[in-house]
Amino acid sequence: MSEKSELERIREEAEAKQRGVVWPDMLRQSRSIDEFLWKGDRKAKPIQRAALVLYSMMFLSVTVILLILAWKFNDDWLSRLICIAMACLAGAFGVRYARNIFLR
Repeated sequence: MSEKSELERIREEAEAKQRGVVWPDMLRQSRSIDEFLWKGDRKAKPIQRAALVLYSMMFLSVTVILLILAWKFNDDWLSRLICIAMACLAGAFGVRYARNIFLR
């Protein structure tokens, strides 16, 4: 009888470790992460805010790189326009995520 309860305990531990891996739990977690990124969270932990700083800095650095590339294109106006449009899009995401860092 105790062997069955031991196996049951091991099974429950394995299920608890796999909570974020199986489909319904993973979908629930990804939804909460997307909501945190887009809307922000007043109760976010400091490590989550630090991760959001890095994530927004990635978008802002892509913005700077694309603007530098657009500046360096001399003759091709279409490439310059595409780089500027992509830089504006990346910059909008970066600023939006950076704004969510300071929500309190």
